[in-house]
Amino acid sequence: MSEFKCTNCGYTFSAQAPPKECPSCKAKCEFVDITCYIPDCQDKGKDDRLG
Repeated sequence: MSEFKCTNCGYTFSAQAPPKECPSCKAKCEFVDITCYIPDCQDKGKDDRLG
């Protein structure tokens, strides 16, 4: 699973793919994939530098 962040409200969540509507603000938003792909942040699951 990937970690996504809503560009509208900042809500973060885990999912296979981003939804059409944010689970938090209920708007049709864009989502940023903030999943960690480097060893430095593997224990957290998300890369804090991306959001």
